[in-house]
Amino acid sequence: MEYISGLQSFLAEYEQYEKQVLKPTYDEILKLLNSWENPEYWEKYTVNKGVATPSPIRMTLVRIKHPEKVVDKIFRKPDLFPEGLSSQSIHQMEDTIGIRVIVYFVSQLPLIDKELRSSGLFEVSEKTPPEAYLSPDLLTRFGLAHIKQKNKESGYASIHYTVRLKNSSLAVQERPCFEIQIRTMAQELWSELEHVLAYKPENRPHFSVKRRLQILSREMSAIDEQFNLLYEELIHNQETASYQDSDLLNFENLPKVLMEVGVKCALRDLNPILKLLTSRGVDTVKDLLLIATPRRLETIRNTYISSLGYTPDVLEISAALAALKGATTQNNEIERIKSQIDYQQSDIFLGIVQK
Repeated sequence: MEYISGLQSFLAEYEQYEKQVLKPTYDEILKLLNSWENPEYWEKYTVNKGVATPSPIRMTLVRIKHPEKVVDKIFRKPDLFPEGLSSQSIHQMEDTIGIRVIVYFVSQLPLIDKELRSSGLFEVSEKTPPEAYLSPDLLTRFGLAHIKQKNKESGYASIHYTVRLKNSSLAVQERPCFEIQIRTMAQELWSELEHVLAYKPENRPHFSVKRRLQILSREMSAIDEQFNLLYEELIHNQETASYQDSDLLNFENLPKVLMEVGVKCALRDLNPILKLLTSRGVDTVKDLLLIATPRRLETIRNTYISSLGYTPDVLEISAALAALKGATTQNNEIERIKSQIDYQQSDIFLGIVQK
């Protein structure tokens, strides 16, 4: 009975902590991460003009630790939580909020590291410094050697940060520390599958399965490296790209062509932009430059502002430009732009840009 009473009291206390501390912090974190998912946020890391904005974020996930997980962790790690089911243990726990940030490529990991350390939004813990479950060679090559290197027997790969918010509605002494895990898409795939197969120590499979997991981890790392090489090659080709009017639009020349008419694009937007343009027969550099005149771009922006109350993003501008091919008068242009605005609200348009 004493155990049950103590557990109920602890759960009630954690519920209050979640309501008063964790949930407000969770909401503030979501707001920050939403800004990270906006490609414009990363324009400061664009290597030079005519190169697509990196837009490194594939996905962000945030969770508040479930009460039963908190209890389980306290029981599993009595050395870390000698006070047991207590208020002190709750405040000691540094992952009551957990964040996972998934980037596309390995060479984008330093962007997130730099943002965490220099943006003024996060305070990186000195008590629990970052740890990188990556090879020493990779950390050196990508300028991450300042992070403590560690290994897991399974081959798990990720970078872990313990941080807290520098700006919050909560008083400084009340702000909780929380964990941010940064990894690539390939590392996330491996981690999710390993989690299902062998996450808890007591459920570890026998040696041959462990060995296969390690092999798969190395193979996944090799895949990560190859995709990263392709990414870096694309960025290099964008830097050095030159084009003629007759050239077909492609991933390498499109950022510079758009920049010529004053439109910036993000790496992740290149594919949907090309689909939108080519679906309307805007295939070449000349096709796009003939349509994307300063007056037409101004008409697109003004029509969006008057119709929807905001300035169009690069995908909306691209879709509107494609719709203007063959338009003969300004009234006809405005009609087409408005039709495009109506169309973009449909599931059909969303399907085109998301595929």
